[in-house]
Amino acid sequence: MAHDSDDITTANDGRVPIRARYAPTAAEPALKAWSDNRIAGPGPFRPRFMVYSGLGPPAMTAERLAVLQEVGAESFLLAADLPSQLGFDPDHELSHAQVGRAGVSCATLDDFATICSRLDLSAADSVGMLQNSLGHVALGMVHSVLSDRDARHVKLVMQNDPLKEFTARGTEIHSPAQALRIAADCVAFAIDEDMPGAALTVCSNHYDVAGAGPLLAVAFAFGNAIAYVDELVARGYEPADVAGKLMFFLNERSDLFVEASVFRTARILWSEILLGRYGIPVAEQPVAKLMGYAHGLESAEEPLVNIPRVTLSVLGSMLGGVDYLCATGYDEALRIPSADAAALAVRTMQVVAYEHGALTTIDPLAGSAKLRDVDEQVMRKVRLELDRLTEAGGPLEAIENGYIAGRIDENRGARQEQLRSGERLMVGHGVFDAKARAEWFAGKSSGEIDFAKVERDAVERITEHKRRRDTALVDRALKAVETAAAGTENLVQPSIEALRAGATSAEIVGATREGFDR
Repeated sequence: MAHDSDDITTANDGRVPIRARYAPTAAEPALKAWSDNRIAGPGPFRPRFMVYSGLGPPAMTAERLAVLQEVGAESFLLAADLPSQLGFDPDHELSHAQVGRAGVSCATLDDFATICSRLDLSAADSVGMLQNSLGHVALGMVHSVLSDRDARHVKLVMQNDPLKEFTARGTEIHSPAQALRIAADCVAFAIDEDMPGAALTVCSNHYDVAGAGPLLAVAFAFGNAIAYVDELVARGYEPADVAGKLMFFLNERSDLFVEASVFRTARILWSEILLGRYGIPVAEQPVAKLMGYAHGLESAEEPLVNIPRVTLSVLGSMLGGVDYLCATGYDEALRIPSADAAALAVRTMQVVAYEHGALTTIDPLAGSAKLRDVDEQVMRKVRLELDRLTEAGGPLEAIENGYIAGRIDENRGARQEQLRSGERLMVGHGVFDAKARAEWFAGKSSGEIDFAKVERDAVERITEHKRRRDTALVDRALKAVETAAAGTENLVQPSIEALRAGATSAEIVGATREGFDR
């Protein structure tokens, strides 16, 4: 049932009346538009429970996703391994010792179909991949599987954000201009095909992890988003249609109130950009979609203590009104999280969403004097950094001239210095040390994998795949990809045809590069 601001719940031991929404939210148009949209649905006013997962061979990831869906996961963002992200098949020499290790090995359409094979797509909210540099290939895989399983209602949660790769992760394989084109092709294809959800998730998280800190990272993400929108507007697409296919992956992991503020103020700042740069009135703007990843500065020394850290990070994200949220496993500092730790992370999100009244009210921190001051500080800093990025020439030029890398270097190490100096405290590290009792906090995380066998099996699988396909059909499909890349045709559709013909991800990347070089 839908709610309105007068709805009240007394679902607490004291039977204290709690409203669904309080007046301060209405003071800011962008937040009011967001809360109006959210209150139209049933409470609690929570995000979709997302898992970001990928490990070993496709069948292993399929089993994990099925288990996590069983305990309540609704949104599934697939992590491809490093060879897959870099455009190498598992039989390439540079893939050695990395196959299936930091994500799932996914080189063919058959691989992705296997990954999704045990998901109940009728009950899934959304599916996507983190591929960035290979966005046209990843979207082609997702579109094909959703179409084949009559699940076109399932939303996209694609990352496909290549610009941040140049300075935050280093897994970009094309030039900045070529990367921008691929990302824009993905959004354009999703608009043309009327695919629901986010065809491109613009990421600040990786900038933060690289050392930029959360606020500089948000400014860089907004700069990249502007570049993507500008490119699509230049192609003739409506700015509102483009914005409706974007999501922002934001992050702040050290302070619950700053974390909530980052999400709240991002809505305001993005609304300002849509109005000021593209002339879209607030009432006509698509409601911004925000994704979070709840980390808690995980420690490898006392893994179980990461559980309350992650819980507080989940709470901060939810208080900020995040739309999609995944939470890290308590053992992530040790390994790819075990299945039981990943399931516990889903349970953590569910407890915060449904218990203790955290989300019976939309925007529950609105009106707080502390949060108002934090919001003002956050917005001031992000606006300042976005202005500096503009003065540096915008995202593409700032990649080429080193401005973004330089700003990240200037901020790198701030967190460690605060911990070293004692300005910040971390339990079990310099305060409340209990090394003699370390086993009390160790947990029972397990799940070591024979990665050498994973690699052998992947090589055998792709060798057999190549043996049984129609080589002439593959060659024709790859030539069509190359021709599209050499011109202005959208790359996604020919990539889909190549995948269906049996081409591997690396072969499509190779054809794309050949076309770009022409």
